[in-house]
Amino acid sequence: MLYFKFLYYFCRLIRYMLRMRKLVIILVICAFASSFVTAQKPKKATADVKPIVTEVQLPPRCADCLFAVNLELDTAFGPTEPLQGFGYINEIKRDKTAKNVFEQEHNTVWYKVEIPYSGKLLVDIAPKSQTDDYDFLIYKYTDRYFCNRVERNRVLPVRSVMSSIDPAVSGKTGLRLNATDINLDKSSTTAYAKYIEVKEGESYMIVVDNLNDGGLGHTIRAEVWTESTPFQIYPIDSISKQRTTADIVVIENETQRIALEKTDVGAQKLKLMPNKTYTINLTKNGYFNYTNTISYDKAKTDSALTAYLVEIKIGSNLPISGDLYYDTDEEGKTIILPESLPVLDRVVEIMREYPKIHVEIIGRIATEGLNVRTDNDRSKARAEAIKAYLVSKGVSEPNITTRGSSIKELEAQIKSQNENRSGQLLNPQSEIKIKSFK
Repeated sequence: MLYFKFLYYFCRLIRYMLRMRKLVIILVICAFASSFVTAQKPKKATADVKPIVTEVQLPPRCADCLFAVNLELDTAFGPTEPLQGFGYINEIKRDKTAKNVFEQEHNTVWYKVEIPYSGKLLVDIAPKSQTDDYDFLIYKYTDRYFCNRVERNRVLPVRSVMSSIDPAVSGKTGLRLNATDINLDKSSTTAYAKYIEVKEGESYMIVVDNLNDGGLGHTIRAEVWTESTPFQIYPIDSISKQRTTADIVVIENETQRIALEKTDVGAQKLKLMPNKTYTINLTKNGYFNYTNTISYDKAKTDSALTAYLVEIKIGSNLPISGDLYYDTDEEGKTIILPESLPVLDRVVEIMREYPKIHVEIIGRIATEGLNVRTDNDRSKARAEAIKAYLVSKGVSEPNITTRGSSIKELEAQIKSQNENRSGQLLNPQSEIKIKSFK
């Protein structure tokens, strides 16, 4: 109501001023009216914009040795939230017996690193702010009394880096292969100390200290450098042929060490050690479990594994991880060669794991098209040979039906060969397809 009254009197005033020809005053009044109307308009409510969280929250009490963060090798941890204080206990104090330690803790966090194989321990610490002054100490872990011994200076660090900020490396610090110094004090401008020779089964504690109060966090990464070969695992949906996620576990067979264990992840990279073999297991809800074995020597020539995950549904093929080879015996009966049996043993495991699945085995065979009916019979014989082996291993016979490649399928195969510029025969693998669920 107030707004309309104002407009009414404002218009009457304009008419009066026009008559008086006082234009300057009119302009002043118009400016005032414009500001008044703008003030009366309700402001649009702005949506609450949540800031993107880019910091890793540190576990409670990790500023104290007893509650150190377990650091995963070859994986960056951070950027962390800012470090605040030294926790409940100021465990590090310099004295005559321990010169290469902090005078005291300022803003600290403790990390623990387990050493899975021998090599050279490397560390990279990158502050979020280049003006933060990060120092660090590395101790060789002893036993459950380790933290008490540190507090009493009865165990000394194997590496100590307290050098001044190096603008050339943006405040970064750590351990490197080409560094030579063991301990770096405040008078040094060298940012990196020498690596540590570590052995399988050892553990090390890293305490990182930011001298600046109110500073920002950091990112830390540790690795054990040794002779190895990189290896990639790509989980792929077998139907869509698109990348997917899965639970991945990789076990080093000789030592039973878990080389990789991740939940609901996509492509993963790990390092394989010389003279070692690894069992790779992928699991995903609603899909068949995937298992494969890779050796160091094989990974040197084939550094990636495409793991096709098969959805458990009618029409899907059971995963056959390998090739099947056949021969004929003295009676002309089709038999499966011994090198193919481990492939079928995996099928036996799947059938035992999912006893309600009814499958159809479809024999496949290379054909030149000279006699497709004979090829049909031969492909049927292959399917029967696969069935015979599965039944011999305890798979329920009523759960299996067989057939050969149909005449139409063989004719389509011949057509594809003729269209193939290389002129090579197609040699398709036999299929084990889910037909129904009992």
